[in-house]
Parts: sequence; structure tokens; C-alpha cells
Amino acid sequence: MSSVARRRIRRREQDSRVSHTARIIVGALILTTCITGNDFAFVAQKSDGRDVPKEPPFYSPEWHATEHLVTVENLRVHYIESGTGPAVVMIHGNAGTVGDFEFGAVQLLARDYRVVAIDRPGHGRSERPSGKTATVEYQVRLLHRTLSDLRITQPVLVGHSWGAALALAYVLKYPQEVSAMVLLAPAAYRDGGGNSLWHTTISTPVVGDLELLLGKSIMGRRILKRILARAFYPQSVPDNYFKLASSSWLGRRKLKAYVEDESALKDSLKEMSKRYSEISIPVVIVTGDSDKIVSPKENAYRLQVAICQSRLIKLKDTGHEIPQTRPESICAALRLISRSSASNLN
Repeated sequence: MSSVARRRIRRREQDSRVSHTARIIVGALILTTCITGNDFAFVAQKSDGRDVPKEPPFYSPEWHATEHLVTVENLRVHYIESGTGPAVVMIHGNAGTVGDFEFGAVQLLARDYRVVAIDRPGHGRSERPSGKTATVEYQVRLLHRTLSDLRITQPVLVGHSWGAALALAYVLKYPQEVSAMVLLAPAAYRDGGGNSLWHTTISTPVVGDLELLLGKSIMGRRILKRILARAFYPQSVPDNYFKLASSSWLGRRKLKAYVEDESALKDSLKEMSKRYSEISIPVVIVTGDSDKIVSPKENAYRLQVAICQSRLIKLKDTGHEIPQTRPESICAALRLISRSSASNLN
């Protein structure tokens, strides 16, 4: 091989290394920009496969919820259950897990209700369908099948943030199969924001993989702390919540599920919001006056006007993470529903 040919080969190798380094830097910068502008707290429960631990990190020694896996439409669905009585089904936000309700909500409700909290597809320990988008409508159908398999009829749906939108979509699809709803910091109306840049970047194989690796290993904890501080404001982020989130929140599967759900919701809310006036079951909407994630004025307040049978609870000095910071407000909402149902019978 001639010296000229060897120099050309070395130059190409050097160019390749420079290009690789540049892609890493670009990926990191894009990830930082997109995450710091993100509208929703990204929290995911640590998962190491199909095995479910017997004692999740938020369980109190004073009470116990059992964990279960059920197969629905060839997908593993993970849920926890505690208590007996009328069924209350809890749906977490985007992104989140059943762990969001294990800061006192399940413990409080299990005294009077059969409480079931379900990991949505691709979140926590629930599987997500491959080869197709898990749209809001798909998740409604999967939830319906899951509740049918669990023999849960006429439940009260408790949805937080994105999960509140799923509860609304569920009631619009199955209006005769839900007894009431409690909507916590609901994302009910489409906003003008979006994650198209983030979505496009993650869909790019090389840069997307590098983003995830770099975001987790170099700057993930700092970015996550900033996001969670905004979501929990004006309260502080619980240490155990942050430790759990920082250890696993940026896994590729969970991040892709988050981005897909965010995009799918924006497409669905436009049509869903036209039908909120059709909802006739009792609804209690709970919102924090300091929510920096989902605008109470543009969501909770508007929704309360749209649904005639709804009541609005405004929590003072409270942000977006109501299930963790104000679990007693869910009990208060259920009491309102009980009193309303009793008065209707009389």
C-alpha cells in the first residue's frame, strides 16, 4: 500500500472519530435543551425485568399492598392492590408509576375501598406493544380489558395529570361503566407546546442512543432535580423519590413511552375536549394553586365549567404532584362524591 493511500485511510479514521464525538456533544446539548423545557415531571420506577420485588421502596410497614401481573392482549400489565370495598382505580401521569400513589394515597384509601393502581403501557413494570403506537384510545381499551379481567365493575377512576386525561377518555368511551371520577391536576386541554424536537431526536438511531446514555451518566441527576423541583414546587422533592427516579428514570424504553404518550395525548385532547359536556357522572377536580406543570386556569377551571356534575377543590400552596404531597385531598374528593350520591338517592 502506498504512503498516500495510508494517509487517506488515517484521515478517514480521524474524521470518523471527530464525527462520532460531535454527535455525542450534539446529542447531549439537544437532550439538555429538550428536557429543561419539558412540561411534565419524568419519574419511572426501577425495573430489572419480569420479577416484581415483594417490598417496593415506598411501602410502609404499617400496611401492605399486594403486587400482581396479569396478561392482557399478550402484554404484561402490572398493578398493586390493597383494601376491600367499592373499587377505586388509580391511573398515574406521564411519566410515572404506581409508586406515585404510595406516599400515603393507597394507605389512606385502602381503609374504605378496594384500591387498584395500574402501571400504564411502557411505564413501571407494564409492557408496551411493539410495532404500533399506544394511543390514548388504545390505552383506554387496554384498561377496559384489564378491569374486566380483574372483575372490577363501576369503579371510581382517580387520574393524575396525563392519567386524568385517560380517565376522561375512558368515561367518554364507556359512560355506563364508571361510577365517578377524581381528577388530580388534570391535563384536559391541548396546549401550544410540544416535544417534536425531542421526539425527532430520539427517533434518530445514533443520536438518540447517545442522548440517553449521556443524559443518564453525565447530566441526568442535575436535570432531573430541576424538573422534579418544578413539579413538586412549592414543596421539596422527597429524597427517596429522587433517589429512585435518578437511578432509572432515563431508561430508553420509558423515555420513548413518555415521548409517544405526550404526542398521542396532544392529538386526542382536541377531539376529547369537545365532548366533556356529555359526562354526567359525579366528578371532583383537584388542583393546586401553585401548579407549574399544568395550568389550573387552562385545564381544571375550564373542565369544571364544561362538566355540569363536577366540583372543584383548590389546594392552597400546592403544586402538581398532588398524589405525593396531598394524598388526603383524594379522600376529601371521595367524601364529596359519597355525599353527592347520598343526596341524589334522597
